[in-house]
Amino acid sequence: MSWLSQPTVLAIVLGYLLFLFLVASVGEAFAARLSRGRIRTVTYVLAASVYCTAWTFYGSVGLAANRGLEFLTIYLGPALVALLWPVVLRKLVRVSKEQRITSISDFISSRYGKSAHLGTLVALLVVAGMIPYIALQLRAVSASFRMIVHEDSVLNVLDPTLLVAVTLAFFGILFGARNLDFTKQQTGLMTAVAAESVVKLVAFLAVGVYVTWGLFGGLGEIFGSIARDPVWSQLLTLDQPQTASYARWAAMLVISMMAVMFLPRQFHVLVVQNPRERDVNAVAWSFPLYLLLINLFVLPIAFAGLIVFPESGGQADSFILQLPLHFQSRLISIAVFLGGFSAATAMIVVDSLALSKMVTNDVILPMLLRRRRLEDIYWITLFYTRVAMLAVVGLGFAWARMERGQLLLVEMGLLSFIAVTQCAPAILLGLYWRRGNRKGAAAGISAGFALWFYTLIIPALVKEGLVPGSVLEVGPFGLDWLNPTALLGLSGLDVTTHGVFWSLFVNVGSFVLVSLLTEQDADDRSQAAAFVGAPGEDKHLGAAPAILSATEIERLVHNYVGDEEAEGIVRELFRGKAPAELSVPELLELRIRFERLLAASLGAAAARMIVEDHFTISKGEAQELVTSFQQMQQSLRLTEEEVRRGERLLALVVQSVDDCIVTAGVDGRLVTMNRAGHRLLGYTEPQVGRLGLSDLLGAEERGRATKAIARAVEAGQGWSGQVTARTANGEGFPAYVSVRAIVDADGQIIGAVGVLRDLTEQVETQRRRIQREKLASLGEMAAGVAHEIRNPLGGIKMATNLLSSGNLGGGALSQEMARSILSGIMEIERIINSLLDFTRDTKLERGEYEVARILDPVVETVATEGRARGVELGYGRVDREVTVSADGQRLRQVFANVMKNALEAIDLRRADGRVTVNLLAEEDRAVVEVIDNGSGIAPENREKIFLPFFTTKPSGTGLGMAIVKKIVDLHGGDVGVESAPGSGTRVRISLPAVVLAPSLVGGTS
Repeated sequence: MSWLSQPTVLAIVLGYLLFLFLVASVGEAFAARLSRGRIRTVTYVLAASVYCTAWTFYGSVGLAANRGLEFLTIYLGPALVALLWPVVLRKLVRVSKEQRITSISDFISSRYGKSAHLGTLVALLVVAGMIPYIALQLRAVSASFRMIVHEDSVLNVLDPTLLVAVTLAFFGILFGARNLDFTKQQTGLMTAVAAESVVKLVAFLAVGVYVTWGLFGGLGEIFGSIARDPVWSQLLTLDQPQTASYARWAAMLVISMMAVMFLPRQFHVLVVQNPRERDVNAVAWSFPLYLLLINLFVLPIAFAGLIVFPESGGQADSFILQLPLHFQSRLISIAVFLGGFSAATAMIVVDSLALSKMVTNDVILPMLLRRRRLEDIYWITLFYTRVAMLAVVGLGFAWARMERGQLLLVEMGLLSFIAVTQCAPAILLGLYWRRGNRKGAAAGISAGFALWFYTLIIPALVKEGLVPGSVLEVGPFGLDWLNPTALLGLSGLDVTTHGVFWSLFVNVGSFVLVSLLTEQDADDRSQAAAFVGAPGEDKHLGAAPAILSATEIERLVHNYVGDEEAEGIVRELFRGKAPAELSVPELLELRIRFERLLAASLGAAAARMIVEDHFTISKGEAQELVTSFQQMQQSLRLTEEEVRRGERLLALVVQSVDDCIVTAGVDGRLVTMNRAGHRLLGYTEPQVGRLGLSDLLGAEERGRATKAIARAVEAGQGWSGQVTARTANGEGFPAYVSVRAIVDADGQIIGAVGVLRDLTEQVETQRRRIQREKLASLGEMAAGVAHEIRNPLGGIKMATNLLSSGNLGGGALSQEMARSILSGIMEIERIINSLLDFTRDTKLERGEYEVARILDPVVETVATEGRARGVELGYGRVDREVTVSADGQRLRQVFANVMKNALEAIDLRRADGRVTVNLLAEEDRAVVEVIDNGSGIAPENREKIFLPFFTTKPSGTGLGMAIVKKIVDLHGGDVGVESAPGSGTRVRISLPAVVLAPSLVGGTS
């Protein structure tokens, strides 16, 4: 083998530890940048991969070499439960953020009446259960040291893992235990853990590629050799009892599904350090992907180790490092060493941090508070937290030295997995079952841990030679039915499956049975409402909540929180008010917020003890409370009929408004829609229940607005903005939408309410106003230009007239050219006159006219011109009695311009060219329509035709339709154009009518 020198290994270790400190320091320095959007999400996802420890790096290979495919259970379980994370983990995160929870023991204590005794019990048991897991990491580090450095080195005298353990503990103190509030983002620590997840993944993939294609000819050669061996081929099957039995698979899946969420380090990373609730969705799919990648080469490496070292199955944990050392590949050996080292160090840092918080908040702090040692409690607690980190790592180191190597790394890890699984029933049932109480939780957890110790730890101690083997052979005291591996005669199961069955069976049974047989107290009910979300119960009411005395709040915040953050917290608590300005109800709310703030630093149980034991209410505040309560009673004396009357009034208000109002359930499906909504959107009552909020929006809005609305509603907030709405027949229109979450008394989101307002009229009015402003500006400029051109043009015209008269001499050619120039000048004058006519203020000389009297001469004149072009022009439908108050001359100009445009739009080669003029009475409007079957107008030109100087003709000023628009606007009317290329054009002029005829009369052309 090619060992590395001792100085080289120490330099690598020191260099990597310095790298960790550098990454964490950079993470702290650039915390603001790293907390943005996707960077924060990627860091969170990678940090969650702290699940993959030295067990994964070394132990999975060892397990695969000894038990084949069974190693997959440790990763299939987490991958399967990750499918439920958008529901289960998301609720866990939401509740933990609301309650400012910092650990598993804190969660269980807070859920079950903020019981300090229950928190202490859970903390002690979980710490005891996790010590073997920390020992596993240290043992893996120690073993890798001894493998990579020659055995006769100084390592036989001094184990460097002690130095590594202490260094990692100080790393955790520096970047994780700077203050007591673990709910704050520990950016440096999380960044370092994320970086280590990348290191171990790259290292594992590198050695996998090296072994598979560097040492062997590929996967086919490795698996072929295993398949041909009658013993090794059984590693590829699932039906070999006990090590690969289906019962063991089921047990391993269950404990890994629970461990990935409730191991202290996983709870700290996934729940406590969750940056945003929606990031749970990202980790739900990316975490299984990470597990897939890091396990790609487990079987090839394990089988390659069996082929190269056929007699070393008992030392299979070291195959991943033995292979590159055996084939003298120093670079790969260093990569493997660093990968395993990073996998172990990440777990040690985060686990020791989480366990130290549990020990301090749930074991040490309650004892201090019971002894009334409250001076400088913040710094005392912070000191104990840091000491606890060192103690946890020290206990792990002691176990690793005591353990004699008889257990595989996986077997040591399973002990901790099963231990922490004993907390799962209390946590999961606590989230969804209201009847669970503190007595049931204490009974279940205690019984579960007792069975865990009896059925799993005792057999492990027998294997280590610390307990006589007769305990497993004939049972304790010769009582076979008490055999730890065949309890009550249950045999045929391996030790792990047997222990999982009994511990969880007794745990869940005790929890449910005791909870059903005992009553909840007020604190249990209050916390059940807060965690489960029971309708109709106040989350904040306990048995007898103390009221925070406002006069002492600032001093107490400094005592319990620390001077650095105290001022900001006081401002946040009082929200800009002086203590004397706070009413009693505000003091009650202040008490709740202050207790949660303390819970983030000291734990829920300690926070409850402090608030209830040390805050009182003054006589004046008590009298005010009585007065407030009497006023509340008086205001709540509503009869049932008054309530119903209010409900009816509210329903009438909703039905009578002109805007569309809808309500939706939590699934986004519509529940109700008011009458205005039915009229606006065209949906019938039966159709409403099949619609979602997104169905009310246009296709282009569904991607943007729908996601924004869903995010806002999930966060219990609202969203509003201008969108394109869609009717039942698919027509779009501009609308303003406002959607807000409906939250019940317990803070649970039960649906959403939305208001949709039609903005068609407002948008059109705004468009017209903008167009008028543009035209006014353009008109001022055009008028100035026209006046400036008109003066010199007059002089040119006079000179040209004199030249063309022949009085100055000159030949016939010169006179003809002068006449041509004069003709052009007259055309320019006509354009200028049109421009001035458009720009100058137009005063209408109004009179009451029957519109037909204005139309008739125009129709007759333009029809004559049309016959010359081969186009028929005439009336269609006519109401001859409709009357308007208008300037007749100006309207004739409008109608003539529109009809001439219609004639010119028809191709001269077309034999069936026709222009139809309709005069209609529509409610209080007189409408003139000019319809042609000409070439039509392109969509992109339709909105431009009323702009000055825009024309689609080869010649023309482009002022005709602009003047039409101006005159119609002066009459208070509207002009619109409907057209499509090749389908003709309809120009519709609508004017306010004075007298409307009672009936329509058909006209002739």
